[in-house]
Amino acid sequence: MIHAAYSCSEFGGQAVGGRRFLPYQLLKPPLRGAQQRLAPIMFKSGQYDTINATILAMRWISGDPIRDIERVFSVRIGVLNNMFSDAANILRGISDILYAVTGRQGESMLPAATPLSKREELIYILRAIRQVSARLDVGLHEDSIWLTTVHYPLSNTSRSIPPILSRKHIVSLRGAGFVSPDSILDPGRFSSLMAALGSDPASARLLAQSLQDGVRSWRTVERQRLMDSQARRLPECKSLILKFYRSTGVEFEANLELALECVGIKILEKDQAGKTSFPDFVTESIASRSTAIECKSKTVGDSVNFNDATDVIRKANVNGLSQSFKITVCQPYISPDVPRKLTNCTELCVVNAEDLAEALVRVKLGKISMETFADWIQRPGQALREMLPSDGSSFIGIS
Repeated sequence: MIHAAYSCSEFGGQAVGGRRFLPYQLLKPPLRGAQQRLAPIMFKSGQYDTINATILAMRWISGDPIRDIERVFSVRIGVLNNMFSDAANILRGISDILYAVTGRQGESMLPAATPLSKREELIYILRAIRQVSARLDVGLHEDSIWLTTVHYPLSNTSRSIPPILSRKHIVSLRGAGFVSPDSILDPGRFSSLMAALGSDPASARLLAQSLQDGVRSWRTVERQRLMDSQARRLPECKSLILKFYRSTGVEFEANLELALECVGIKILEKDQAGKTSFPDFVTESIASRSTAIECKSKTVGDSVNFNDATDVIRKANVNGLSQSFKITVCQPYISPDVPRKLTNCTELCVVNAEDLAEALVRVKLGKISMETFADWIQRPGQALREMLPSDGSSFIGIS
């Protein structure tokens, strides 16, 4: 896709009507390596500058230091940034066209090359193009882009909100395995987080603490964004979705029960007076296996700890449900250190309330089957919405 952007009529100068230029230094024979084998299937395999520009862009979005990329052909950072930005803008233009083409409309309104039968394929391509253009903007892997949107809290003296991390910091964090909010917030990995952010302990500690504060704020914003998206996609259930997100305790349990019944999952037994340490719900068999579900809720800003997350195992076992699979639904979040501590537990899945809500919305909309949902929710460890089959939406990093 990047090579296609550099091969389009926007480039090439006045001789071919182009309005953009690739640096003349890139006209040298193409770089050697694995990428060179792609030359025969590229759009313009004989033009060295398009091949070299593509290889440099690939190194950029893979996190290579910009100074190293500068030295390859002695091209200055400003020129390179413009070159990467040009490719990103061209790809964004293509994605905007595809977005318009894949809207809900009659086939008579579409170009002949885009029949309705190809709509799902085009949506898939559209998302991929947007991902590449977003990576070209920041020079990072896809799983790290979200870190560029984590900012310091807005001060009273400034309207600008600077990002907490530089590209160099983000690349270093990814190399150390810090690519998710949970990994950054895990108290057991704070020393490793500091080490990835710098060699000076004092400044690294301050930066790590600021990053954790920023990530907590980021999660709150993303949670609201996800709730709004779910309510928009499933308007007939908007009221239930809003109550699901905003409730705790017994009210949260009641809303979860309604949500499960909304997709056809029946509750067989519930915790009530006369039952001793009974799980909140026992559902009908999902994928030939009954399930014991426990709800654990905290106030916003707090998280469900290890003892609460595993409480469902004790409750299920004392009530003769040891063979049932166990699930703990955490409102709003599971403590980041819990999944790491559950590595050897084969009978429990923990899931954040927002991730479960996303899965249930997709089931209700017919985007995933009940079998797919069951496979997702009945795997040991943590069920994350990123593990669900894509329905063309994205909620982290880009949209």
